[in-house]
Amino acid sequence: MQLYREEDGSFFINQEQKIKDLISFMNMEDAYAVATPMEPSYVKDQDDPEKLPTDNKYHVAIGKLLYVSTLTRPDISAAMGLLCRKSSAPTFKDWNAVKRLVRYLKGTAHFKLKLPANSKLKLIVYTDTNKGEALNTRLTSEHTFFYGNGMISWTSQKQESVAQSPTEAEYISAGLCC
Repeated sequence: MQLYREEDGSFFINQEQKIKDLISFMNMEDAYAVATPMEPSYVKDQDDPEKLPTDNKYHVAIGKLLYVSTLTRPDISAAMGLLCRKSSAPTFKDWNAVKRLVRYLKGTAHFKLKLPANSKLKLIVYTDTNKGEALNTRLTSEHTFFYGNGMISWTSQKQESVAQSPTEAEYISAGLCC
């Protein structure tokens, strides 16, 4: 992880080298970059009966991606949540989604978190619930925490209870971030 300070006192954190190592591990140096971490159809199209063989790189790749996601890349947290749910029995579709995520990181390896100097130091929390999933199922809540103008924490997690309405889902999500 690279941490450096600008002349104005702002700190920047990124993992460009870790991402380059991941690209090399996946043998994807020649792969083209993509603009989004996941295909929009990934969640809806879960009909892939072809399981990956047990001697694949899926779990190692997920571990490496989780490391990057947890420390400096909130933009891939939602995609990681979906891919981790499939780790007990990954399919070829899941493996292709992992490779797409690596291609996204290839094009955005230079992205970094900024912790600005001279910002008003107050805690701000944004929360949302994924409404792409059907009601009467456990929805996904996402939270982003800012201190001043710098993002300091983020989560994406399944709600423990089943919401009966969008309003109830938002209340559950708000309660989870406290």
